[in-house]
Amino acid sequence: MPVAIELPEDVRFTVSPLVELGWAGHVLCTAGHHPERAEWVADVAAPAGLGAWAFTMSAVRATVLADPTVVPVAPLPEQAAWLARMPADEFAAAMLRPLLRVRGRPAARDAELPRLARARGAETARVVRLLVDEPVRARAEFVDLVESCWHGFFAEEWTTSAPALHAEVAARTRLAVRDGVAAALRTLAPSVRIDAGRLVVDKVQSKRVPSAGGLVLTPTRFAGPHVYVADEPGRPVVVHYPVSAPNAAADRLLTVRRLAALAHPVRLEVCRAIAVEPRSAREIARLWHLSDTTVTKHLTTLRAAGLVESARAGHFVRYSLRADAIGSLGSDVLEVLLR
Repeated sequence: MPVAIELPEDVRFTVSPLVELGWAGHVLCTAGHHPERAEWVADVAAPAGLGAWAFTMSAVRATVLADPTVVPVAPLPEQAAWLARMPADEFAAAMLRPLLRVRGRPAARDAELPRLARARGAETARVVRLLVDEPVRARAEFVDLVESCWHGFFAEEWTTSAPALHAEVAARTRLAVRDGVAAALRTLAPSVRIDAGRLVVDKVQSKRVPSAGGLVLTPTRFAGPHVYVADEPGRPVVVHYPVSAPNAAADRLLTVRRLAALAHPVRLEVCRAIAVEPRSAREIARLWHLSDTTVTKHLTTLRAAGLVESARAGHFVRYSLRADAIGSLGSDVLEVLLR
């Protein structure tokens, strides 16, 4: 069940401090899924406002944190200044992408957006209201957050990350020129391969992705174990991959066999939907194009098996994956779901 990306003529490797900051924020907001970074997380004083914007960097990433071609590649303070000049409505749409996977629907006209936001908690609901009703203020708040991260911890981190990431891009680009794009992509990560003119990323979901707008590959030191694919309409396909990849990829077929007790492929998708961040049943149904009844049924089964836990937040119930329970089945299971 892979994601197969058609290889276009335009294939580029690039580094973006803003993309890397998004991944650093992701680790800070979902530390339980990155035990190898536990010491780093404990040492970092994350800005207080980071949690309110966590939905933009947890699972589905906001466009400005996903696509390095949106904001010109430059030092992070210059990227923050560029964001401050970005048209406010465009900024709001880009930041709301994680909640707007129903394509072509403007945020201001999405009647369910406030409900989806409230299901994620009061902080997210406040930010979403700000993005919809007062995008200029929302933009200023996010720019302030980026600058706070830069001065608080990321400037020091970037002095180490930047040389490694730029060296990775330079090496991949030289290899592509010398031996062809396929050779540069073939060793990208253990869970990535070239097959019949496509870049195939071994994920739980299964789809083919056209890449008429080009393919942009962005290395990151914070992403592992994730290999992230962004295929937003009208933009190039973007792949984020960890520069320090594991020695071997999880065997996806073996992992699925280990999940035989779940006995339903849709249930695996439901697990994936809540692997990185808690979601309400309604949000899962909407974003994964399932019926409410189907999602509720599968969540009930998963919770009875001890694989999912729920927590009430006001009038809403949010579900999250029990990483420890999945991990007890084998680390490959958790890796595949997080990938």
